[in-house]
Amino acid sequence: MRICSAKVVSISFLYSMDSTVNKNEIFTVGLTGGIGSGKSTAAKVFKALGVPVFCADKAGHTIYVENSKIRNSVIEKFGVEVAMCDSDGKAVDIDRQALGKLAFSEEGGIEFLNDLVHPAVENSFQTWVKNLPSTVSYVILEAAILFESGASKGCDAVITVSAEEAQRIARVKHRDGYDIAVIEGKIKAQTTDLERESHSDFILRNNDSDKLLPQIEKLNLVLKGKSINFSK
Repeated sequence: MRICSAKVVSISFLYSMDSTVNKNEIFTVGLTGGIGSGKSTAAKVFKALGVPVFCADKAGHTIYVENSKIRNSVIEKFGVEVAMCDSDGKAVDIDRQALGKLAFSEEGGIEFLNDLVHPAVENSFQTWVKNLPSTVSYVILEAAILFESGASKGCDAVITVSAEEAQRIARVKHRDGYDIAVIEGKIKAQTTDLERESHSDFILRNNDSDKLLPQIEKLNLVLKGKSINFSK
C-alpha cells in the first residue's frame, strides 16, 4: 500500500509494465472509493492527463438499456417498480434509484446484481481495451464496487480514494440534496474505507480537493514506470 501524500518520503514503481507479466493486455488500474470520496473527480483528472478511463458504473447503466435479458431478470427479481417504460408500457430501462433502495434492503440483492451485471460489464471492458492503441501505458477501471463485484481480481493495481466521513457527507448533501441520515445509511451499506485501503496498492487522500490534483499527477508518473519523490 502506498499513500500518495506529503508524508511519504519516496516511492518507486513496484509493478512490471511488461505485458507478459501483467494480468491484462494493457496494465489495468482499478479506481474505487465510497460515496462522496471524490472517486469520479479523480477519474476525471486521470482522463484529463490523457489516461483512458472506463467507468464500470456507466457501463452497467447502459447494459440495462441494451440488454433486454438482464433488464427483464432485474424486473423479475425486484418487481415492476424498478422498470422504466415507454409510452406503450414496454420496459426500456431500469430506475436505478428505485433499484438501489430495493437491492440494499433485500437480502442477497446486491450479490444478485453483481452476479448478473458484472460479467456483461467485464465483456464491455475487454472490448473497449482491445480498441485502444498499443501506445497506451495503462488504463483506469473506475468502479464504485470494485471489490464487491470481484472486478479488483482482474486489476494489476488498485487505487482507493478516501476522505473523512464528515467531508463525504457534506459533499453528497451539496450534490444530491439527501438528508444526512440517508447519506449515513448509504455509507454504512458500503465497504468501509479501511477495508478498501487494506486491499489497495495506492491511496489518494481527498479531504482537501485542492491537494488531489498534485497527488494524481505524481501517481500518473509512477504508473507510467517512473520513480517519484512524494515529499516534494
